[in-house]
Amino acid sequence: MAVNWNRRRTGRLERLATAIEAIGERDRHQADENTRIDRLRASGAVALHEFCREFVDEVNSRLPAPALVLDPAVFSPESFRDPGHNLIQINLRGRLLMLEFEGTGEPTSTDDFRKPYILHGSVRALNQDLLDRHLVSEKSIFYCPDGERGEWHFVDHRSYRSGRFTLDLLTAEMEKLI
Repeated sequence: MAVNWNRRRTGRLERLATAIEAIGERDRHQADENTRIDRLRASGAVALHEFCREFVDEVNSRLPAPALVLDPAVFSPESFRDPGHNLIQINLRGRLLMLEFEGTGEPTSTDDFRKPYILHGSVRALNQDLLDRHLVSEKSIFYCPDGERGEWHFVDHRSYRSGRFTLDLLTAEMEKLI
């Protein structure tokens, strides 16, 4: 009887050791995935700022004197706050496009958008007239990873439109303010 118990104990210990090794490998894989997501989030934040920078530069280049101001003027991966809210503003003499975004609570989410996303937020267009009438145009935005890159998307909950985040979207939102 003792021999039988000894064999079972040895087999059980072998299985435990194998399971412990597997957990270590899963933990390493999860840590690598979290590092990748962190990198993608920072690059997504920078990409959104680059969209805004390109928009501001394109519009200002067509004006006799620059009128649009981008705040912050520079955005680097180190500027990205995770966790926390991040804000980019495009100001035209008190008319604002505000882009607010943050990381998801989990590495990825599909709660509010059909594709998995790692950053989410909104684009708000506001001026004093719209504020007086309690009308603020708002669209949700989502940064969806695709391998080692990602892509920003938007959803307009009023019209049920959605698509890729482009300079045309920023143009349309700014036109609402003029």
